[in-house]
Amino acid sequence: MAISNTPPIEIFPYRATEEIEPSVERFSPLPTVCDIKDNKLFGIPLKSSLTGQEMKDKTIQFYINSAISEIEHMLDIYITPVKFLETHDYERARFTWSYNYMKLDHPNVLSVSKVELSFQNNPSAPGFVSFPLEHVYIRPQEGAIQLVPAFGTSLSGFLLSAFSGTQFHALQAVGASTFPGGVRVEYTAGFAMDKVPASICQLIECIAAINLLSTLGPILFPNTSISISIDGASQSTGNFGPKYLNDRIDQLKEERDRMIDVAKGYYQRRFLIDQI
Repeated sequence: MAISNTPPIEIFPYRATEEIEPSVERFSPLPTVCDIKDNKLFGIPLKSSLTGQEMKDKTIQFYINSAISEIEHMLDIYITPVKFLETHDYERARFTWSYNYMKLDHPNVLSVSKVELSFQNNPSAPGFVSFPLEHVYIRPQEGAIQLVPAFGTSLSGFLLSAFSGTQFHALQAVGASTFPGGVRVEYTAGFAMDKVPASICQLIECIAAINLLSTLGPILFPNTSISISIDGASQSTGNFGPKYLNDRIDQLKEERDRMIDVAKGYYQRRFLIDQI
C-alpha cells in the first residue's frame, strides 16, 4: 500500500513550521450558520413580515455551501481536501535537466500518494514504473512537484535506473522522446481540517450574507412606510426597509471586494511565476 507524501509545512503562511504566538488565530474551521448570524447578519430580523415564518438554518447553510463553491471557481483553490488523479505528458528532457518539474492542475497540495509512468491510454491499468514517494519534492502553494533522488535514502539509485530503463525500452526503441499522458500523479489539494485561513473564512461569510440578503431581502423588508386613514383620522409608520438592507449589502460588498483582492494577491502569485 502506497504511503502519502505530506510536506512538513503549513499551507499558510507558506513554509511556516511553527505558530510562535498561539493567540493569533490564522486558521479557522469553516463558517457555521451561527457564525453567519453573529458576524454578518447581526441585528437583521430573519423573519418574513408577510407570513411570520422564520428563516431556517438549512437555508443559511445553502448559501454557505454556495459561497464556498463560488470561491473555488473564482480562485481555483479548494476549501476542503479533494483528491485528484491527473495525467501529464512525458518529456525525456524534463527528467534529465529539471528533475521532472511538473506543474499540477491545482495548487495548495496537501500530499502526493502516487507518481508513476504508464505508456498506455487506460488510466486503470498498472503503471510501468512507480516512483518512491520519498523522492517526490512538493511545492505546495505553487502546485508543482519534482522527482529528486535524495542521497542517503535506501532507494537512491532507483530513480536513475528506472529512467534509463524506461527511456531505452519504452521510448528510444521507437525513436520517441515524448509520450502524451505518460506520467500519472495522484494527489490531494485543499486546506486541512479546521485549517482554513481566517481571511478565506471571512470571504465565505461575506459572499453567503450578500447572496442571502439579495435574494430574501424583499421578503424580510417589503415596505418602507405604511399609512392608514379612517374617517378623517390617519396614522403612518415608517422603517428603514430596503434602504437599510441596501446599505448593509453595500457594506458587505466592499468587504467582499477587499478580501477577494487579498486572496488573489496571495493565492494567484503562481500565475506570475509561470510567466517569468
